[in-house]
Amino acid sequence: MHLVITLAAVANILSIIMLLIGLLYNFKQPKSKAVFGYFIAGSMILYLIVLSFITIYILLTNHYIRGIVLLLCIISPFVIGKLVKFETLKKYTIIQIMCFIVSLLTLLL
Repeated sequence: MHLVITLAAVANILSIIMLLIGLLYNFKQPKSKAVFGYFIAGSMILYLIVLSFITIYILLTNHYIRGIVLLLCIISPFVIGKLVKFETLKKYTIIQIMCFIVSLLTLLL
């Protein structure tokens, strides 16, 4: 299980870095922006899959508070994706980064 938690922490840090790059860097070429979008999608899918396994394990071992926090972090990209508009994209990206940081801290505790 230690290996899976380490993989989840790496996927979490990778997702945070990718979101920060997308937030701070202004892409000039549409092709590079599309490739970057694939990297974000890949890192988030990896994050969601690994964190789902860890959340199930944590809930089965009776650590309910940690499990619920991680479950909320798994659900957050879908809720944010439903709410976001082009005008509010930066604000919701910052909220998503904060959710990833919360899940990273929960994993490390």
